[in-house]
Amino acid sequence: MSQLKKTIVKGMNRVMLDCDTATLLITKNEFTSLSCIEQIKLRMHLLSCKYCRRFKKQSTVISLHVHQINVDLSNAKLHMHLSDEQKKRMKNKINLTKSQENL
Repeated sequence: MSQLKKTIVKGMNRVMLDCDTATLLITKNEFTSLSCIEQIKLRMHLLSCKYCRRFKKQSTVISLHVHQINVDLSNAKLHMHLSDEQKKRMKNKINLTKSQENL
């Protein structure tokens, strides 16, 4: 292989990402910002890879839904404690189960 071809291939390997790295950067981008180099490499990969473009769309949809669920739950102000009556019924069931096991 000529020296020019080797240089071109070496340069392309530095610039182009594999799909595993691209999906890692897509996921990372949902939580933090990517560096300028990472953004460029990811965009170049996404231009040539329909599977990673699909993954990016699906990942975005999932993240939006999870975020919406978290917002809904925080707005609902759910009570995460048992009432005294619920505690009493649970204790009775446990005691009843224990007494049946002893028979």
